Amino acid sequence: MRTERVKKYMGLGILLLMAGGSVGLSKEPPARAQEKWLWNGNFRAEESVRTEAETQSGQKRKQKGKNPGQFMKKGTISAAGYSEDSKLYVQCLQNLNQGNSITYADGYYYFRSQTENYSLCRMKEDGTSAEVIADQIPGSIYVKENQVYFTNVSDNRTLYRVGTDGSGLKKLSDFPMQELVVWNGKIYFRLVYGREYDSLFQQTERAEEKDWYLYSMNLDGSGCQLLIPKLCMEFMMDERWLYYLTFGEGKNYMLHKTSLDGKEDEIILKKEHPIENMLLYRGNLYWIDAEQRLVRLKVQGEEEILASDVQYFTIAHGLAYAINNENIHRIALTTGEGSLLTEKEKSFRYGGRNRQDIYPWYNGYHNRGIFLVNGKVFAKYYESNKKGVLWHVLNGNTFVVFEDMVARAAEDLVLDTSLLYEAKYYYPGRLDNNAEQYLDTEGELHYEETFGTTADGYPYGSFSISLPRFNSELASHKQLNRQMEKLLGIALEEKASFFQEISKRYDEEWTSWGREYGYSNIFIGETYISMNYYSSGHGRLMRDWVNPMPLIFDRDTGRMLHTDNLFAVEESIYMKRLTGAIYKYCEMTGKEWWNDIFDNNVLAKNRGKQRCYLTPDGIVLCYDRYEVMPGSCGNPAFEIPYEWFADIYKR
Repeated sequence: MRTERVKKYMGLGILLLMAGGSVGLSKEPPARAQEKWLWNGNFRAEESVRTEAETQSGQKRKQKGKNPGQFMKKGTISAAGYSEDSKLYVQCLQNLNQGNSITYADGYYYFRSQTENYSLCRMKEDGTSAEVIADQIPGSIYVKENQVYFTNVSDNRTLYRVGTDGSGLKKLSDFPMQELVVWNGKIYFRLVYGREYDSLFQQTERAEEKDWYLYSMNLDGSGCQLLIPKLCMEFMMDERWLYYLTFGEGKNYMLHKTSLDGKEDEIILKKEHPIENMLLYRGNLYWIDAEQRLVRLKVQGEEEILASDVQYFTIAHGLAYAINNENIHRIALTTGEGSLLTEKEKSFRYGGRNRQDIYPWYNGYHNRGIFLVNGKVFAKYYESNKKGVLWHVLNGNTFVVFEDMVARAAEDLVLDTSLLYEAKYYYPGRLDNNAEQYLDTEGELHYEETFGTTADGYPYGSFSISLPRFNSELASHKQLNRQMEKLLGIALEEKASFFQEISKRYDEEWTSWGREYGYSNIFIGETYISMNYYSSGHGRLMRDWVNPMPLIFDRDTGRMLHTDNLFAVEESIYMKRLTGAIYKYCEMTGKEWWNDIFDNNVLAKNRGKQRCYLTPDGIVLCYDRYEVMPGSCGNPAFEIPYEWFADIYKR
């Protein structure tokens, strides 16, 4: 789906694509107030002084949109719906529209902390320090009767429950969930197709992994069932009906209305162009159209344009808050009048844009830049290269830090040797000069062969293997050398298939093909022996590739170890600690891909079983090409210093 793809990658480039815009009341800039307030030195929040021209411009906005689409007269949006700013709206629908990462209940804010390694935290209204209630990364958050329900990014977005005091953490589902809406003891969410939950066999073929269908289940995780056997791009609801968006039937975007059990279904709107970020409020449906305009669909089916140049929006107490690259506006839903809330100041450094200038508030599919919670306006904002992104809250006319942290250097999280400029990667780690005394002076294990020789005597199709040999200075050297010989044998098994591939494709232009098994960064510590073992290859019309297969051994026994053996806690805990450092590092240093990989927890999911090695300074997490970044960026590898995880590491 085109719209789904647009949403998925919005966090990667939308700020740059939309640069220079503002919420459009008119082509003239809004009048400036005489008094201005600074927001961290880069922003000012102000009340807009409305002129007669602005008032007229505001009235012009209240017009029907061009090409409003086909409204199906028989299907209407409920005029009654839920009460204004009800619990269903505030904790579910508004939260869903905002990205689900902060909510409020019973005197506490519940949110994904920016300072506590992205844990599920709560904070009192008075702004006291954050309290960790689950050492997990939350996605969607909902609070009900002293229980916090959340999709757990640390565990493949499965559903968890924990007491508001941090007790009784429990996993409720074994499948990943997108979004989270709770109503009358039911959870409504999107999920890839699963035959076991399709009791009526509504879908005849299994969908692709990235296709999402609408489901419901009980709060305890039981009774999961497929409600809508169609690909669901977005959904909303009121107290009686579900509204969801599909694509098809003449290449139209279609808005459906169905009963909460999915048995009644009708199309109430067809649109030729995409609609995104749907939000149902006071019986009217709001969305952003293909031209980045905020549109309202009234009960009677009339479409009304409220603002232009809008990236995200949310609504509370009769006011819409619209955000773009430059500013945040408030719009009164009854009159259509708008006022400037905050505006980014232009600031340039060394003749170009700095990070604050590019990212005035932190956008992303699940990390949106504006939140309305408990009647207050929150924003995720890049504070500095020592603190990265922090939660801010509007206090009067000034945004102030909501959750602060002690400044730290980026190298406290990920060592500088891990990343090269232009997002190019290499295998990092200071070499262990101590290791050489434990290596066999007679040389390493080595094998090399070529497939053939060209007519002019040039060898082609090279295949080589290099592995270390250890000497008797290590008590486990015999076992270690047996391990190396096994690796040599395993690598040799690949020679036949490699040569066979060359024989099928060979001509004079295919002579550059090669395959290598090698190693680097041998580390011999007091407890562990480690090295970066890898395979690599190259060929005509094919980008050079590297497949990391790093290895760790017990120094005393020579036994091969898994990463689990290095830590005193389970994998989900130590991986959260390690990847949390990487996420914060990327956020602090301006890696624009951070949002997308964070909410899909790519670093944890794509690591594999043997994807780390040790250095004198820390642990290195390795990833294959394409797993985190485009192939042109090589193989990402991140070196995390021992100090970051010393309390959970087995020395």
